[in-house]
Amino acid sequence: MKPLYEVFDDFEKAKNKKERMGVIANNLSSTLVDVLKMTFHPNYKWKVKELPENYRVPDDVLPGLTYDSLNAQIRRLYIFQEGHPTAETLTEKRRTDLLFQMLNSLEPREAEIIMGIFQKDQGVTGLDYKFVKEAFPQMLPWDRKSTRLNSSHTDISRMPS
Repeated sequence: MKPLYEVFDDFEKAKNKKERMGVIANNLSSTLVDVLKMTFHPNYKWKVKELPENYRVPDDVLPGLTYDSLNAQIRRLYIFQEGHPTAETLTEKRRTDLLFQMLNSLEPREAEIIMGIFQKDQGVTGLDYKFVKEAFPQMLPWDRKSTRLNSSHTDISRMPS
């Protein structure tokens, strides 16, 4: 399985929507689905919006040689999720320390994906809510504009019996 950042690189290189859909289909994994859902689903809200002040992108990390993986760390993101009981008990300092440890355990490009989840934008050209909704219709709710009733809709409660 390719690292997710390589999948995103291939996605950006794709020339059209059909090719981008193919990249997603050919690299489908639970990690990819989780990343897309956590990034674009409006019910996922995060207590973290930016990198910890003391985090520096390491320049001496070779790809594939870190002691942790995005796949393993993604299951721990609940500790940063608004409304989760564990996240609500953490102090800001503890949350920052945990994030710092998490990001340092990953390859720098995987750390970028984690931050993309928190910022609700992976920074990948063409990878947005609309694309993900089309690729995975059941994953995301319709946005407000597409679900707004217009005057031609009849309210069921007003229909004669």
